[in-house]
Amino acid sequence: GEKEEEEEEVDDSAKHWMKAHTKNKKRAERIAELFSSGKQGTLSEDIEDWDDDWDHVMDDLYNSEDENDKEEEEGEDDATTTTTNVPSSSSSSNTIDVVFLGDSITEQRQGTQFGEIVDDYIGIKKVFEKQFTKEKGGMFDGIALGLAGDTSPNLLWRIMNGEIPPNLNPAVFWITIGTNDFLKTQCSEEVVLLGILRIVEEIQYQKPSSIIVINSILPISTRSNGVLDDRGPFRKVKTTVVHDSNIWWPAIVSVNNELEKFASEQHNVKYFDANKVFVEERSDGTYIVEGTMMRANVHPSKEGHKAWGKAITERLDIILNKKHEI
Repeated sequence: GEKEEEEEEVDDSAKHWMKAHTKNKKRAERIAELFSSGKQGTLSEDIEDWDDDWDHVMDDLYNSEDENDKEEEEGEDDATTTTTNVPSSSSSSNTIDVVFLGDSITEQRQGTQFGEIVDDYIGIKKVFEKQFTKEKGGMFDGIALGLAGDTSPNLLWRIMNGEIPPNLNPAVFWITIGTNDFLKTQCSEEVVLLGILRIVEEIQYQKPSSIIVINSILPISTRSNGVLDDRGPFRKVKTTVVHDSNIWWPAIVSVNNELEKFASEQHNVKYFDANKVFVEERSDGTYIVEGTMMRANVHPSKEGHKAWGKAITERLDIILNKKHEI
């Protein structure tokens, strides 16, 4: 019946999520190995299949797959590994500069959604690799570990279950999370804030020598014109007089303000305000900067990622090279 179909869909979704997490875990382990050993290299075609370390718990839950399914997945993983960039470790440092953690906004930088290649994200992946791979001209080496649909509790579970292995010790962890806490699980501002701070706490516990940067929750607009807060005249929609405003923006601003305050009071925790990239003030209100978001006004576009990456690089330069912030 319908209930059984819904349960199957939930199981299938959970399975895809766990496989994507396993891929992230393997990538993190591989990069940690490269940098800790001081070896230069990239992922090769003969790398051990990412799904080989499938947790036995998940095997028990979903049962083993037939050989045909395994062969198809191995082929997909092989295709992914040949295009997955791993920053060079040829520099004198034996640590990667920055690890980006988050949801689908971060996973866009991997060119994937739930670990599967998405054509619309390939350009974003190329932008990220150019900006955060020294061999390709970037100032810093970085890796993105994102997973579509993740809330703060999802990300917390991931970092407690292998995505930041013991020998992965970046100078900076860059966290972008919270969007799905609002959109997906409909959390209050207080719960969203606590979820993000719990992630910070966990990283501080696991990696006390790393700096943590909390990226502001990116703007979300429910309007096609990207309006966030309309200060213009009222308008009529059928029989209702409304502002062209956004239901999420006040809550996002509230949480971001608290995150900034928290970071200012902590050692080795920084706050990064991405509004300078994605938000602009106009005479009639506050809007998302045109062209920086995809059509639904939730995920950054290729141009948005490019501008955001440039701003992140500038901030990292200040943090890591001890420059004075202007």
